[in-house]
Amino acid sequence: MKRNILLLILGLVFLNPYFCPAPAGASESIQEIRFITENSPPFNYIEDDKIKGIFVEVLMAVSRQMESPLGWDRISVMPRDKGYQSLSAGGKKCLFGTARTKERETLFKWAGPVVLNRILLISKAGSDIHINALARIRSLKTGVVTDDIAEKILLEADLPPESLSRAFGSHAALDLIQDLDRGMIDAWAQGDLAARWLIKKNARAPRDFKTLYVLKEEQMYFAFSNDVSNGFISVFQRALDRVKKKGDVKRILKTYLSEDIGAF
Repeated sequence: MKRNILLLILGLVFLNPYFCPAPAGASESIQEIRFITENSPPFNYIEDDKIKGIFVEVLMAVSRQMESPLGWDRISVMPRDKGYQSLSAGGKKCLFGTARTKERETLFKWAGPVVLNRILLISKAGSDIHINALARIRSLKTGVVTDDIAEKILLEADLPPESLSRAFGSHAALDLIQDLDRGMIDAWAQGDLAARWLIKKNARAPRDFKTLYVLKEEQMYFAFSNDVSNGFISVFQRALDRVKKKGDVKRILKTYLSEDIGAF
């Protein structure tokens, strides 16, 4: 009788789609990892002295899935360059959300992807501008946030310096939206998730804008230092996969971004 009860319990455990035994090499717990991010809304940012954002909420959901919920004090916010230096130095760390590129592939260990981030060239919906090649952008006045990835992409395309209108400061992207409204620039270069967050935050409608051109697409990941065990990466990845399968990531995106996510 006892044997039958034990078999029944074991059967229920292993039939559970969310059961995930830790591999033998998973020597760390999630509480031992130091998580690092930058101030980059809507992925991660500080508001009212509290860190929030898409990746922050995904991380918290993953930690709950691993049955070891993280506290807010486990996350450090620092400038991007300092974060990469800290991650490269080891010490069982994770930098998120990080674009997984060919250059970084062997520098870190990866869990993801979490979201796809497209770097877009955006115009007003009623614009008669049409772009089918990067070279056509040369004739436009394009607004960029200083030191943003969109600026870097356009500079690498060898555009004339006078074709870029740079904005900087905490309200840089909002300034560019206003410049677009006033006709001071023809296009606004921005990641699509950040653009949708800004549009929602400023009570604008996505239908008022359109995508002219996709400058780049990049998958965003959790990047771990190389001294984190492969076993832990495997456990974290499986927990992230379950969070995505349950629809938690889509729910988080809708919380932060415009409801009309397909408007672009």
